[in-house]
Amino acid sequence: PATNPRTAKLVGAETACREGGGCVLRLAGLYTLERGAHNYWLESGKDIQGRADGIINLLHYDDAASACMAAIEAGPTAVAGKTFLISDSRPTTRLGICESAIKAAKYAGKTIPPIVGGSDMPRGKIYDGSWSDAT
Repeated sequence: PATNPRTAKLVGAETACREGGGCVLRLAGLYTLERGAHNYWLESGKDIQGRADGIINLLHYDDAASACMAAIEAGPTAVAGKTFLISDSRPTTRLGICESAIKAAKYAGKTIPPIVGGSDMPRGKIYDGSWSDAT
């Protein structure tokens, strides 16, 4: 983390939170119909950077709020000092995000911009939030 100042700052904040008796919820890419990568890509028309089959983990804003409430309701004895990786457990791809979005009336008539990453780029990781799902 020290090689990337932004990451180092986030890790430092997470550590301080856990050491102070809190818990950390790491949220996947947040979205609604109007907000998220799909909206940027389809509205801007700019090339999409990365592999078309690159893995993207997502989380709807409502589900993020539910995860926060679940952590609060579980109480400090259950969550203090822990980090939870929160996603919808249905990873998709850059292409998949766009294909799903253009089915909505808001994006009707939009075309998917070129996805310009090659197979030499990292594919991404699938989040395993199964431990976080257990209640």
